[in-house]
Parts: sequence; structure tokens; C-alpha cells
Amino acid sequence: MNSIQALLQTEFGNPDGLYDKNLENYFLDQNYWEKIIEENTYFVIGRKGTGKSAIYNWIYNRQFEKAILISNLSFRSFPFEKLLKLSDDDFSRPNQYQSIWKYIILCEFAKQIVLDQQYQPDINEYRELTEFVNLKFGKNLKDLHSKITTHTTKTETGLQYKGIGPKFGSERTLNIEDGIDNISEINERLEFLVFENLQESRRSYLIQFDQLDDNYTLYIDNRKYFEALISLFKVIYALNSTIDHYNTKTKVVAYLRSDIFYQFSSHDPDSAKFDYHTYHINWAITNRSDWQNPPLLQLINARIENSVSELSGESSFFYIFNRKFIKIYENNKLAEPFKYIVHRTFHRPRDLVQFCIKIKEQAEILNKLDYETIKAAEKEYSSWLIDELKNEISPVIPATDTLFTFLRTLGTKPFTAEQFRKKFLASRNKNINKSPHALLRYLYELGIIQNINFSKSRTEFYSIIRNEKSTYEPTMKAELHSGLIKGLHTFRE
Repeated sequence: MNSIQALLQTEFGNPDGLYDKNLENYFLDQNYWEKIIEENTYFVIGRKGTGKSAIYNWIYNRQFEKAILISNLSFRSFPFEKLLKLSDDDFSRPNQYQSIWKYIILCEFAKQIVLDQQYQPDINEYRELTEFVNLKFGKNLKDLHSKITTHTTKTETGLQYKGIGPKFGSERTLNIEDGIDNISEINERLEFLVFENLQESRRSYLIQFDQLDDNYTLYIDNRKYFEALISLFKVIYALNSTIDHYNTKTKVVAYLRSDIFYQFSSHDPDSAKFDYHTYHINWAITNRSDWQNPPLLQLINARIENSVSELSGESSFFYIFNRKFIKIYENNKLAEPFKYIVHRTFHRPRDLVQFCIKIKEQAEILNKLDYETIKAAEKEYSSWLIDELKNEISPVIPATDTLFTFLRTLGTKPFTAEQFRKKFLASRNKNINKSPHALLRYLYELGIIQNINFSKSRTEFYSIIRNEKSTYEPTMKAELHSGLIKGLHTFRE
């Protein structure tokens, strides 16, 4: 089998792991179960495209072999606009959404316990919890988090949940017992019942929150959105800390984009405590030693090996992408194709998979695999990357076409902050609603530009891609990310 045949036979999968139907066949497990489920991890944080949803689904698919009940709560179509109206005035900002989040989580645990066929004890707390679930929700227990939010109203006396169970109409507020109609009060009793059953059962239960950032672009200027997420994280932190005393095999985990997570501290200094219980997804190749079989290479090799039985091991990629035949150059030197491709990505699985898909498409069109194939694929990939960024940028800077037209004028050489300012003002970019300095900071946060420092011994690069907590340094020169160059010069406004 030659390299082109192996390439065309390889199924690289869907760049979005959430929708990759074959993910189980080549998922790269980096001890995620141990790091996320068995350790004291409450929050999984990573940049867009780093595989948070893939891990979320992979963990869910382990529930039978691990003998654990798992609820995956997706917020892709969740009524966030409604939730933002359900603040509890008994709490100060940014904690005012804790009551509704706590109710959602406790109800989900109640559902898991009641549906657990291996746990049906003869105790009053179990019978009361079962009655609560039946009366509140009836037989259809799917998407409780959305139903609870939709049927909860804010009144002068607090938050009230309008039940949808079989014995009560929507016009009546359902109570866990007579005389209680306030969610905060219900939470107290419900928390007791859930904890008592968790202690009695000793079974394993897990609730996972994902796609919380799907609504980020809608509420990027809305402080309430951040307050809602901070409230959720505080509830998860508090509940997990308490549950651990009752049942060490049960908890709640939330997945969130790192750029959103790192903004929590500007809204609430108390959020710094989350970091101890956070698992950070990081695929970045930062040092020379990191290039020795890095996880990004392992990820692609797993897909190649799953598709081509004749290939195995870390040499699979290099068998297909042989630099002696491809002969692609970077900085006037013969480049290793893997490094060339990675340098044009944001060091994310989504980028690498997409680039490989584009190479496969071009190899099929051109019927060859050489530097021309890679260059043709790079144009297609770079255009895709710009479209990805447009989707992320548009809520902040609606005039994305104007922005990318301006970025094209920066060229490929390093520039100073002053040179950037002069070009920006000369271009009359009035519909870009940021000052030159604010725009530079924002472009750095997106990975569109990186700082560069020249010294006698070496050239150093500083980028959000390599260090998520780094910030733009105006005293250094900056340059455009190489993955955007081709797309910017083929981009048409």
C-alpha cells in the first residue's frame, strides 16, 4: 500500500467530536476516567475545539462497564433566556441563580435514584423521594433541566415550580409537602432526601453539564450570563463537597470553555477556589521535547490505525506524510509535515483533523501527495479557520469582513503596536468597535496574533495557544498566526 492509498483509506472522523459516530473506535484516552471521575475534579476546562464534548460523551458511554448511572445534561437548546429571569433575590450578585441550579441538580439526582433498578430500599426517605418525582414530573423524565426552567416562575415570595405530573394541573404549584411552595424551601427537604438515599445506596451516580458555552455568543455583553454560570459552579462546588461525606462515588461535573472560565474572576474573586478542582485540557506543544510522539500525533495515528490495518505505531503518520516525497519548506528549510501542519493550527484536535481532511480531499482531486497537495489543502483549511473565528468574533465585532480585510493589510512580517495603530487609523475602520490597543488584546486572546521577541541566541514566541493565561505584551512585536495567512489572501469581502 502506498501513501496515497493509505491516506484515502483513512477515516479522520468529524472535526466536532460531539457528532463523530465513530469516535469510540479511535478515541484517545489520556486517563480521563481517573483524572475526571476518580479524582476530585468538578470542572473540565479547555479551549473551543479541544475535545470537551468528546470526553463528555466518552465518559457517558462507560456507564455500563463502570456500573454507574450517568445523566448528560446538554444546554445546546436550553432556555437560557428564561433562566436568566429566575434570579433569587435572597442571594446577592453573582450568587442569585443558585436556587434554580440547586433545584435542577437535586431533581436530576432524585430521578437517577428513583430509576435505579438496583436500589429500591424499604425506607421512608426513598418512598418520599419517589412520590416527589412522580408528582412533579410524571413518567416523562427526559430533559428535566429544560422542563424545570420552563415551568418555574418568579413571584414576590420567591421561585415557584409549576409541576407537570399526572395528578396536578399546571395551574397549581406542586409542593414536596403541604405548605411548601418555594423552591428554596423545597431544596432544603429535597437535599436531605437525596443525601440520605445516596448514603443508603452506596451506588455511583454522575451528572454532567455540557454546552453551557453555546449561549455565550448571545450573552457576551450580559453580566447575568456570567453570574448564572458562576452560580452554577458554586452550587456544584458546594454540593460535591457535601456529597463526598455521604457517597464518595457520586458527583457533578461541568465542562466549559477556558476563555469564559478565566473571566469569572473579574465578576467574582471568590471563583479562584474553583481552580483546585479543575482539570485543564491542554494539547499544546510548547517545548522541543514535546514533539516526541505528542498527544496530537497519537490522536491522528489512532484514526489512521483504525482505518488502515497495515499501519500501526507512531510511524503511521510519517508513512503517509513522508517529508522526502512531500518536500514542503518552512522558513527556507525542509520541514517535517507534522510540524508544518501543527504550526498552522491552534494546537487543537479539531484543527488537526480538519487539516488532514482537506489534505485527503486535495489528494483525491490531484491524484498525488506532495507539497502542492499540502499547499492546496492549506488554502482550504485556512479559509475554514477564518470561518470558525468569524462565528466566535461576530457577537463582539459584528463587522467581521472589515476586520479580516484589515488583518490582511498587516502582512506576514512582525509589527509593533504603534505600526498596528497607524494602519488601523489609516484604514478608517469605524465599524470595528474597539480601540487599536483593545483590538490587539482581543486578537491575542483569540490566538489570531502572537508576541515575538528577538534575541541574539534565539527567537521566542508567546501565544495564548501555548499558554492560556498569557496576555498581549505591547512592548513586544507581534505577528499574525501562520494558519490564517492563506485564508486572508484568498478571502473576499
